[in-house]
Amino acid sequence: MIKFPLQRLFLWLCAVLCTASSLAQTAINDTDLYEECEGLITDTGGAANGYGEGETETITICPPEGEETVWIEWQVFMLDPLSTISIYDGDSSFGPLLAQGTNGQLDGLVYVASESNPTGCLTVNFTSGEGSNVGGDFAFSVNCGQPCNILTPVVNVDNPSPYRICPGEESNFEGASSFSSGSSELVEWRWDWNGDGTIDETTDNAYTTHVYEDAGIYRVQMSVLDDEGCESIQLTNYMVHVSNDPEWGISPLELDVCTGDEVNLEVVIEGQEYVLAPSVDFGGGLFIPDQVGECFTSELTFTQFIPGQTIDDASTAMEELFMNFEHSYMGDLTVSFICPNGQSVQVHNQGGAGTFLGIPVDNDADPNTPGVGFDYFWSPDATNGTWVDNAGGTLPAGTYESFQPFSNLDGCPLNGVWQIEICDLLGLDNGFVFDWSIQFADSLYPVDQSFTPTFGLECDSTFWSTPQQEQHNLISGQWNCAEVGVTMETPGVQVYTAHAVNNFGCEYTQNVEVEYVTFSPFIESSSEIFCGGEAVELEVLLSNGAAGDLSVVWIQSPYLSDTLGAVVSVSGLTQPELFQANVGQTFDDYPGLACEATADVLIGTCEITIPNVVSPYSSSGDNDNFRIPGIQSYADVEITILNRWGNVVFESDDFGAKPFWDCAADGASSGVYIYILTVPVEEGPLVVTDINGERREYNGEGPFVFEGVFHIVD
Repeated sequence: MIKFPLQRLFLWLCAVLCTASSLAQTAINDTDLYEECEGLITDTGGAANGYGEGETETITICPPEGEETVWIEWQVFMLDPLSTISIYDGDSSFGPLLAQGTNGQLDGLVYVASESNPTGCLTVNFTSGEGSNVGGDFAFSVNCGQPCNILTPVVNVDNPSPYRICPGEESNFEGASSFSSGSSELVEWRWDWNGDGTIDETTDNAYTTHVYEDAGIYRVQMSVLDDEGCESIQLTNYMVHVSNDPEWGISPLELDVCTGDEVNLEVVIEGQEYVLAPSVDFGGGLFIPDQVGECFTSELTFTQFIPGQTIDDASTAMEELFMNFEHSYMGDLTVSFICPNGQSVQVHNQGGAGTFLGIPVDNDADPNTPGVGFDYFWSPDATNGTWVDNAGGTLPAGTYESFQPFSNLDGCPLNGVWQIEICDLLGLDNGFVFDWSIQFADSLYPVDQSFTPTFGLECDSTFWSTPQQEQHNLISGQWNCAEVGVTMETPGVQVYTAHAVNNFGCEYTQNVEVEYVTFSPFIESSSEIFCGGEAVELEVLLSNGAAGDLSVVWIQSPYLSDTLGAVVSVSGLTQPELFQANVGQTFDDYPGLACEATADVLIGTCEITIPNVVSPYSSSGDNDNFRIPGIQSYADVEITILNRWGNVVFESDDFGAKPFWDCAADGASSGVYIYILTVPVEEGPLVVTDINGERREYNGEGPFVFEGVFHIVD
């Protein structure tokens, strides 16, 4: 029973005064006849007290001159079970009964004088019961003419909320599915792009576009107007999520590599959570000078809540009120938090005498210097008493009970300007508010107050591109996928662009700059052939000419004079030999870059040895094929092999490329075979050891033709 008047007061404040504050109010017992086109008819007690027991009141509402009919809308209908209200279609209780109700049965309903009612009037009869439990409230607004059809705005029926779009992108919005409950036609669509209550754009059709430049969460409120001049009152609350920037994980974004080395490119990207954080972190610093009886305020503005959302139960809706504060005298202060409609809760009302709050500068000679503020909180769940209950010395930082109940804030709108008010009622002291805030329960915030875009790693959602793509060697992966391995043989700077498309359809890019540094070692030889016992000099050279440290390690060979150093010599060759060196280089101009590659050179000989016996069918396998050691040094060597009857059994026009005849594979039988060998040497010497073991040197211009026989034995 103690809370009932407060509950009734909040109900009136929210349901009546907040929605019909501009209407003139008339109690039902003030007049029998009401002839106006607007106004608010209340119970006998008005907004403050409600009705009592044993009341019977009747009021007739008629249209003034020039109007044909009236209609009423119940703003509050909160009756006890023993009280009733009846509505009649006429200028007395003898008219047809339109409705009758008790409790909350008629709340929000609309009643209009019928077309068959010649007076255009409505009559309302109220009767309350007898008893201690009788009491309640009611109020209805009065209007002339016919009530508006109910208009229902609908946004983007094919794109359910939240609508995911990209910043700076022109996005389509439509309200074509909006409708009227009656026969009226919609003629205007009004768009509020950020839910601040201001119409930003008006269109005469259901289609429009809008560009959100910045990432964030936006609430689109669209209303519609019909051809009878009526506007929808329902809120669309259509949420738009505008993608935020991702976090790239590609590293490094600039690198130097050697020409020919593989560059592994991998798209590494992660969407970042966007949270529509309430703008309630802190208010500004506030100096509380010693002006006796004067109050000082600071403001915070909330816009994150659903329009029209109110506090039903402050004991669960309010987590804490906070203030970082210092003051030299608790006993002369009042501290209040005020919500947007003027309701307030006083957390401290004097008392506590000279208790310090924080560490004040208690010096009249230096009154404008702030001290050290302590963090003070007030919470509905606190059980340790108020400031006054804990007074004495310096009040410790912590959480305290409020002087007034948090229920004082029941019914407060969440959006709007909230204030802290501090009044200093005595002289000789001052203080400072450094910060303050209000923490609401998380459950009050709409569920769509955050988002995290996602990126898929499937091909075409994440991929790479480069302007000179066709000039690259593709080593692994594909350009249109998240991973690709590439290289360039030519030096220069290449820019690779990583592309990533998130589930909003937004594409983000990140550039990776790679400089290919020339590294192409080669071996220069003093001669391409080893001939006459004169050593061949080999030297590792670099094509880049860049300054830096060079290392050379030759792959072991019995013909090399050394395995280390850029210059070595070759001797003792009896047949062509491939010489290889592992070459490394660091660069003065590219710190940290080290290139490695293998260079090789083929050194031939001027000596060939023609065998006289081949044994393809022996078990040793040492002499299975007809070979001419050293013939690999010469190109386009021709050979023809005939059997004893003059039939060709093997021939080749480039015997150096495949320098043997597999006798067994061709089914050659034992016996005598004839060879005709043509070596197209332009200039000697050519040293030949024939089947008889004779060594002969040929000079001059070729080609040189050799004929002889050899034996295939079992």
